[in-house]
Amino acid sequence: MMPYWIADTLSGLPIYLLVVGVGVPWAFALLPHAERGDLPTLLAAALAAGSGLITAWMFILGTAGEMVGTALLRAEGIMAGLAALGLVGALLAWRGRWTFNAHRRATHRAAPTGSGGSSQRGSGADSEHAEPSGRLAFDERWLILLIALAVMVALVVIMYWPFTAYDALWVYGYEARVYALTGRLPNSIDYYPQFLPLLYTLGQLSGVSDHAARAVVPLLHIGAILAAYVLGRMADSRRTGLYLAALWTLYPHVGEWSRAGDLEIPLTFSFTLAAAFFLKAWFDAGKPASNRRDRLHHAALSGAAFGVALWIKPTAGAFALGVALMTGLEVLRAVGQGRRGLTAILAALRPRLEIAAITALTCAPLGGIWYVRNLLLGHNAVDFPPAYWQTLAERGGDDLGFPLLAILVCTVSLWLCFRESRRAGALLGLALLGAAAARSILVPDLSLEERRLTLAELTMLAAGGALLYRTLVLDFLNRTDAGRALLPLAARLGWAAALAAPYFIVWFYAYSYHYRLSFAVIPLLLLPVAVVLGRSVGAVASRHRLVKPVLLFALGAAALPGIVSPVSDKFSGGAYLFGDTMPADDARYRSGNAALMTVVDGLRVWKEDHPGERLTVVAPGVDRLPFFFPLDDIRVEDAPARLTALEDAAYLIYGLPETRGAYEGVAFFENQVINALGRQEIVRRAWGHDDGIFKYDVYELHLDRRWRAPEPMGAAPDEIVFGGFARYLGYDLGGLELWTGRRVIMHLYFETLATPPADYSIYVHLRRADDSLIAAWDNPAARTEIGYYSTLLWEPGEYITEERVIALPDGVAPLGEGYRLVIGFYDSANNRLPVMVNGTAAGDGYEIDNRIANVPPPE
Repeated sequence: MMPYWIADTLSGLPIYLLVVGVGVPWAFALLPHAERGDLPTLLAAALAAGSGLITAWMFILGTAGEMVGTALLRAEGIMAGLAALGLVGALLAWRGRWTFNAHRRATHRAAPTGSGGSSQRGSGADSEHAEPSGRLAFDERWLILLIALAVMVALVVIMYWPFTAYDALWVYGYEARVYALTGRLPNSIDYYPQFLPLLYTLGQLSGVSDHAARAVVPLLHIGAILAAYVLGRMADSRRTGLYLAALWTLYPHVGEWSRAGDLEIPLTFSFTLAAAFFLKAWFDAGKPASNRRDRLHHAALSGAAFGVALWIKPTAGAFALGVALMTGLEVLRAVGQGRRGLTAILAALRPRLEIAAITALTCAPLGGIWYVRNLLLGHNAVDFPPAYWQTLAERGGDDLGFPLLAILVCTVSLWLCFRESRRAGALLGLALLGAAAARSILVPDLSLEERRLTLAELTMLAAGGALLYRTLVLDFLNRTDAGRALLPLAARLGWAAALAAPYFIVWFYAYSYHYRLSFAVIPLLLLPVAVVLGRSVGAVASRHRLVKPVLLFALGAAALPGIVSPVSDKFSGGAYLFGDTMPADDARYRSGNAALMTVVDGLRVWKEDHPGERLTVVAPGVDRLPFFFPLDDIRVEDAPARLTALEDAAYLIYGLPETRGAYEGVAFFENQVINALGRQEIVRRAWGHDDGIFKYDVYELHLDRRWRAPEPMGAAPDEIVFGGFARYLGYDLGGLELWTGRRVIMHLYFETLATPPADYSIYVHLRRADDSLIAAWDNPAARTEIGYYSTLLWEPGEYITEERVIALPDGVAPLGEGYRLVIGFYDSANNRLPVMVNGTAAGDGYEIDNRIANVPPPE
């Protein structure tokens, strides 16, 4: 029998394949003629077009449904949109087929004799390096096999797991469940754009299922691989494209994160595809003989892919900064070439300014729709993560790994071309870069502050970079014949680096607390490495027949960690695929979410005990909880400070670290909710769990008891008022006999008559008959590890129950009877409040019992 997780995934796959199918005619219509015959490029463009168009249509349906109060985000409406989009795409493709056929005939006539009718070369390649598009070389076939193996392993792992990653539970998986169940896109949702949640909704039209929703995850994973290939092919050659695709696929962190189902891999797909088309248009704009129509097609495709990237995550906006940087450098280049007069400069800039403008215009509709919608609804256009996260950015030398790797590989590959006089400078430059990064690479257990680059290390980076620039650019590229031959390729790599630079710099400075947040520019950063490998492996293999098997073995060995990396799970190990340790999704959710699932288990019991009722829980900052109760009232966004805000809730959840962070902006003496956690009569801890990463305590709420008069066993015999605001009502005591080691629970009861003027503590003293002190149990009310119920929070009419544990220290009093318990209030300066008994002043303390005895421990 097929495992349920495979069956569920396969049930969701057809609709996603249909989305790609709808995108194919759009891709065919938009791609320049020369690109339509390249299957990876066509599929990458089809996935971007299909997913972007259908999620835009679903956004319209969901928003309209919310406006009119009707569930419009349903299968029939979505399928009608798919059909219409497919029809329009087919008409556009049909319209373009005539020019495509004409182009193919012209290309065939122009093909040199003996080429087999195909002379297509890598789109960005130098003519002396480009290879035919027909037969694959030995290393290309091997790379495709390694990529396929890695994808198959990742596919199995992706199918096995439900949503378990924090962000997927918090946002994308949760929102998809809400949309699938309600058929609307609520106006209250305002955080990340909706590309991924709407795609996950698409797989759950016939019923909520993580695995059906996640059937799109492998397609987006493959899309990122295809985009890396397209980038390498357009920047240099098909072989470079395959090496770049392999480097990305087999990067172990990509394998580890492939199952997460969050934004980073889809963002890499769209960002890299946008970069590939933009760089192709930019490169061709610098060639006088290039086809302007093709350039504009590439620019439009880049803008469309950039729009999808902005529809995925706002950090994609760094692509615009990269384009702005490239434009600024182009202006400097035009001015530096000696052109005089504004007209001459603008004429030189026009082709590339046109590319930037077309990209901006075509990205705007899809890229801006979410942010405009938020503004219209009164939300922020963009909600950035709390500033706290930026304080965790590591900014270490190891975070510069990919740029340093690219520099190292390029320098080593050109080593023999350097003049003898410059080799020492290149070696010193590499040594300085290595020394700057070595500390955080070689010593992994450094603290956050210790990991960050010091001023001395930054100076070494700058000096090393300057030396290598002098060797690679000023000396080699500009002053040698071999270097000048590589100038076009070097320029392309330089433009690619400029496009990636803003994103990488922002990540390094503000978000380098997690590797996944750099994914979007990893293919761009790895492009120089792929170029060197693509241009050198074949040449090395041709030197001796034994070199080829050695190279194949080396490539396979290097690929192995990346192939198996998706399987590893730091919470469950790697054997879960081969046993029955996690037979159902609930067990899998616990991987990394053990404390959360303990909370979920308890709340499910409440649901079973209250059929048909809507569960209301206040859980500030516990963002993953609504995923499991999408139609219940789980309040995670607000951090209420007053207990009245909890009166309709069944439970309050305090989580570490989330709830503590949610209350950072609430002043201590204004936070009635958290400071009431020690008031067990109204906020009773029901259950909880600490899994070493997260800790949750669930409190059962009985807030009506705040206003219900208690019935103490030892009721006050008189009208006793402390400080004019607290009427003493009586006490309960677990026993009158004390002995060393015994713990006796005592409760004191007060009624709040007026708002207290200051923060007071309550003392409980054990005294002798002569009023001398034996032991004291002083504390503010309801004290816990995280706060106390300050008298500043007491409300008129509220009843307060204060619990104390009476434990007699060893040897503080002789055995005997007649010891007295005295209570009172005092402020931070140890000034005690006056006591009024029946309207008469009675000192600063009140004796509640004089029958306490110190007795020997029982036998």
